[in-house]
Amino acid sequence: MAGGIRSSKPRRRKAGDMPLYWLVYRHSNQISVVIEPGASIIHARMRASLAELDEDDFTEGHELPGKWKVAKQMIGRRLSQQEAKRLLAKFK
Repeated sequence: MAGGIRSSKPRRRKAGDMPLYWLVYRHSNQISVVIEPGASIIHARMRASLAELDEDDFTEGHELPGKWKVAKQMIGRRLSQQEAKRLLAKFK
């Protein structure tokens, strides 16, 4: 950074620095949930798509409150309906 000139490259954010999103998909009359980090809901959906976690129809998505603590093993994979229900019950 000579002469006070900054690089125009955007700083890459680590997944741990981004909010988590609850993404819901409908596939063969079943619901699946993916918890994915992202800078925005669109970014989280794109990450899920690149990881091939998005099946069929996206139905809804929500940013999870920052106070929610989600186990690392639940992030970045497709959750079963039972896992999703247990996780939601934990936060009620």
